[in-house]
Amino acid sequence: MIDLVVLQEPASPPLNEVSTEPVRFHLSLNVSNLSDAVAFYRVLFDQVPAKHHRDYAKFDVQQPPVVFSLVPRAPTQGGSLSHLGLRVPDRALLDIYRSRLEAAGICTSNQDATVCGYAKQDKLWLRDPDGNFWEIYHIEEDVAPESVRQSLSGTVARKESPKSPTSWEHYLTTPLPSSIPLADQSLDEVLLTGTFNANASEESLQSIVREACRVLKPGGRLSTHGLMGNAAIDADVSLPGMAALVQRIPNYLDVMQRLHAAGFVNVEITKFTDKPWFELNGVALREVKVDAYRPPETQQGAERTVLYRGPFVRLVADDGSTFTRGQRTAVDAEVWDLLRHGTSAESFVFFETGMSGSCSASNKG
Repeated sequence: MIDLVVLQEPASPPLNEVSTEPVRFHLSLNVSNLSDAVAFYRVLFDQVPAKHHRDYAKFDVQQPPVVFSLVPRAPTQGGSLSHLGLRVPDRALLDIYRSRLEAAGICTSNQDATVCGYAKQDKLWLRDPDGNFWEIYHIEEDVAPESVRQSLSGTVARKESPKSPTSWEHYLTTPLPSSIPLADQSLDEVLLTGTFNANASEESLQSIVREACRVLKPGGRLSTHGLMGNAAIDADVSLPGMAALVQRIPNYLDVMQRLHAAGFVNVEITKFTDKPWFELNGVALREVKVDAYRPPETQQGAERTVLYRGPFVRLVADDGSTFTRGQRTAVDAEVWDLLRHGTSAESFVFFETGMSGSCSASNKG
């Protein structure tokens, strides 16, 4: 057993050589009543909050130097602490922290261009040995509250600019709506953030997936992100820190099957952390992200063929489909989509007049 590990000096410059601005300590508390908490801390810090909204408040305290935020969320059994953090003045410093942590084998979770605390941020999350969550973040710019447009149901619809994708997002912390209040085929993206970690019925989960397929444009993306395992845990889920919000653990293979049953194609895992964040009842819990797409819309009754370019004389797919170099091969819709959106797409030429893709009303999965 090795009791001592000696690390080499990092190749990156020291933190104080990257920026002259200070790194600010960050502390976030869960509070039962936001108004009462703000009134208390206004007296304690002898200043008004830098931001104060119905779902968030922040004090930029100069003495002692701390970014102190309050979130209206009932404290859990672990106490009022939501998370700790460091606010860094620029992206270069954030990258130095990330490199140093990852070089030491500490699991981090990256979030770039995310909106949090009414500000656009790049950040990374990590967990200390006692389960306390830390975030290290850099603020790009403040975000106007009206641009977020968060409803009481906890759903968000946003369009940052005429050229940016239109999105709808559901968070773990809010109830699942019975429907997505948007028109058919009106969105480029639906984000289900922690949705499968909520204490929701199977019918509610499948309903929101079908609704996502309905409101997405042909070729639109559904992305779901949360804690998942290789086995489901539906009861007695008790985790520390921010993870205390998690009420159930889905099997990531079940999530993928659910998306496929609803009519999505190209269902794939796009993030699967090497190290588990937790272990519960013998199940390793990892941060997993699954992406899937609504089938592209094409014309009815058309033939699909592909021409394999090589480099091999013949290629045999897992389903037994055989592709000979230089010859056209007829394929069905599922194989067509897998090839067109897969890593081998550049090895094929695609010919079609098309067939229309649609969402399934199935409750299976």
